[in-house]
Amino acid sequence: MVGRRKLLAPLCVAWLCLAGAAPPRLEVAAYEGPVRLAGGGSEAIPVEPGEQYPPGHQEEAVRPAVAAPPAAPKPASRAADFRLSVDMSVTADSNVTNGTDLRSVPIDTGEGPLPVPVDPNLREKAGFGTGVSAAANVRLPVAAGAALALDVEGYAVEYEGPRSDDASALVAAGLEFGPGGAPDGSLQLIAFDRWYGGVKALEGVGLRGNWRHKLSPSSNLRLAVDARIFDSGYGDAFGGSQASLYLTYDSVLNPGLSFSGGVYARREWLGDDSFSSLDSGAYGGFSAFLGEDFAGGVTAGLSRTVFDEPFLLLDPDRRADWRAYASAWLTTRRPLALGLHPSLTYTYVRTSSSIAYFSSDRHRLRLGVQRKF
Repeated sequence: MVGRRKLLAPLCVAWLCLAGAAPPRLEVAAYEGPVRLAGGGSEAIPVEPGEQYPPGHQEEAVRPAVAAPPAAPKPASRAADFRLSVDMSVTADSNVTNGTDLRSVPIDTGEGPLPVPVDPNLREKAGFGTGVSAAANVRLPVAAGAALALDVEGYAVEYEGPRSDDASALVAAGLEFGPGGAPDGSLQLIAFDRWYGGVKALEGVGLRGNWRHKLSPSSNLRLAVDARIFDSGYGDAFGGSQASLYLTYDSVLNPGLSFSGGVYARREWLGDDSFSSLDSGAYGGFSAFLGEDFAGGVTAGLSRTVFDEPFLLLDPDRRADWRAYASAWLTTRRPLALGLHPSLTYTYVRTSSSIAYFSSDRHRLRLGVQRKF
């Protein structure tokens, strides 16, 4: 009986995937969050939002933490601080479903593989999307060198038809330590939701923290950790828990150029071992002032994901993926009319999987405009 259950679970999921009622392929979904500034002040180099990479992290931990030229020392005491950033965008996307270009997939029910057609709605499909995102950050001093840290983040991306629409909301509350201009770390409780194609794909709570160690006046070592438990509207097989760790080094190379790079590891324990995985990789990027009017940069990353158990109907061996991404972005150093910062970002993502159905290519060109308050 146990063996039959272990076969029925992947059988049901495979049927849903090919019939068009499956959970979305969220492993390389777009992040539509606002541009973040590192270093503070009007001349700080902006960090352009890019691919949500690795998956499930739309916070600042994975994107390059680009520093601006060193600012004047900050006093030890802290003052109340409130920041709001709103970003709107239009994106041309070569693969809004993050889908395969295959027309059929071999399914093996025990009597040899047979080709099963893939639902056309799940195959690779180009389109345009409109997005809006916002982030509000409040810091309220509770002691010398410590503040209550409240963060609210959210985004929504809408494509033609509801199948690939994506939205997320996150609330975080906790303590931030160190001076306000360059805090040493924080620890926060979080609650989050994510909707995809009209279904609540993820809903859960967690804990996140980060720590910064200053190596020199122009470089830092950063450690970020994140642990979550969640349910999924797609069923128990896709709910579970997740833990991740990021180690990042960032440095100002000269007054107009900075570098950030690091490594990460992420573990997911889901209801079905066929979808539980260990993901690890490396990422890096450069950001620069391009004359008096523009700033820009490039980022890239590579990761390896290995799943716990085989997806037996698709392959007798465990699934293993290589994922690579690269992006380039350009924005204005100073706001234009009405305080708006326009930006342009190109992103390419490639997933090469041991199961052909999960391989995909994705190109995106994103035109955004941001307003900071």
